[in-house]
Amino acid sequence: MKVSNRYLHVISRISLAAIAAASGLAHAERIHRYAVSVNPELTRLAVTACFDGQVPDRLVAESLDASVALIGVWNDKTGKEIQPSGSIPLKTLAADGCVRYAVDVSRPIKRHDRTGGKVRRVGSDVAVSVGLWLWRPERLDQDEDVELVFELPESIGMSVPWSPVDGTDQPTYRLGRTPSDWPAWSAFGHFTERTAEVAGSQLRIALLDGSPAVDRDEIGGWVIDAAVMVGGLYGRFPYPNAQVLVVPNARVREPTPWAFVTRGGGPAVHFVINQRRPINEFYEDWTAAHEFSHLLLPFVRSREAWVSEGLATYYQNVLRARAGRLSEQTVWQNLHAGFGRGRREAQDLTLSEATRRMYHSRLFMKVYWSGTAIMLLADVRLRQYSDGAQSLDTALAALNSCCFEPQREWRARELFAKLDELTGTDVFTQLLNEYEDSEQFPDLSTAYRELGLEPYGRRSVRLASDAPYADLRRAIMSGNGAGAGTIQAPSATLDR
Repeated sequence: MKVSNRYLHVISRISLAAIAAASGLAHAERIHRYAVSVNPELTRLAVTACFDGQVPDRLVAESLDASVALIGVWNDKTGKEIQPSGSIPLKTLAADGCVRYAVDVSRPIKRHDRTGGKVRRVGSDVAVSVGLWLWRPERLDQDEDVELVFELPESIGMSVPWSPVDGTDQPTYRLGRTPSDWPAWSAFGHFTERTAEVAGSQLRIALLDGSPAVDRDEIGGWVIDAAVMVGGLYGRFPYPNAQVLVVPNARVREPTPWAFVTRGGGPAVHFVINQRRPINEFYEDWTAAHEFSHLLLPFVRSREAWVSEGLATYYQNVLRARAGRLSEQTVWQNLHAGFGRGRREAQDLTLSEATRRMYHSRLFMKVYWSGTAIMLLADVRLRQYSDGAQSLDTALAALNSCCFEPQREWRARELFAKLDELTGTDVFTQLLNEYEDSEQFPDLSTAYRELGLEPYGRRSVRLASDAPYADLRRAIMSGNGAGAGTIQAPSATLDR
């Protein structure tokens, strides 16, 4: 395919000198400059990448279909075409050289990448996997970063996961050092990204086009409400800023049938919604609390997803109780019913084996609810051993304060060892050793007896007021003690 010189050189209107001046960076730091343009039809992206000093040997993209979407690559100085082969080779570029390329985002592409389509048309807007269009150095040194400046057609807005650079005339972002193979999404269209200050952090919320139109204040308020729950856990939101991407037009009965978190370039929460459902159904749904709760941990490798899914499932219930959305009785019954589903599934597999097979064999119940049971046990034991001075809440707060390290992958064992170090216990490692390679569902019998949880039937429990740790049980659901308070109504609002 060919693309006009006029389109490819539209980037030249962006002054790289102006970009450098706007950044105000110390000369010692190497900053590679990417100028990015999208055409008015939102079908093509053009990028000029200029490198500070030594040029990397090659550029890589996260998606296996990035090569399919690539229209062409050229040496910006000579105009000579560069032939990609799984990556874009740059060995012929001189120091401080530039390369330009164009990407077709006019259609869904599912040729090699089996993780789903990377282009989603949403009314007049488009959501595009960053891995489909961003060709970047595979690794960045500590003194190295990429700055991306976007030139957008009039009336076109955008949403990306990276940290924004303030004080610039055009939308400008820093790539950061998350691994090059971590997925992320971008969106372009006739929307205005709105910001909300939540618990000391900035959420950048994009609501894409829908038919019928999305009530942006209602849905924005629902997003903020869930973020406030998480921010109330230890008084601050886990990240200084985050992308939130809301994609309407789901054709199912649930308000939020699909949602997920990505970490490439920064934390991002994605919701696919049915905007036809009444707003009260969104607030009654658990999905938003679950997804935002994922951000309480750094990224734990996928083969140990029981850690992150267990923690998010635990807090999707606990945080809604603390916010007054669910009664203590309802939450304990939700947990009890979930533990039963997890206990009945894949009884011949260890938790580790079930997690590795989760997506292929649909073993979600065992993985999610085993992880939830482990989080409950950790919370209870920390509170018992410390006479209420410590909890899972305080352990996560300490982790966030000292050593979150969100730009790398964590293993379950090193994460649990760090939590033990921070709490001065062996609670987490002991639970890991006991259950990760066991076929048995975590034993909750002692915790049930001490907390005063008396099961009857598969879904119901009675709450005994005279149990040895009835006060601890109530403290978990109220947020009282262990450095936490009851979550208050949202104090944040969307900007206009």
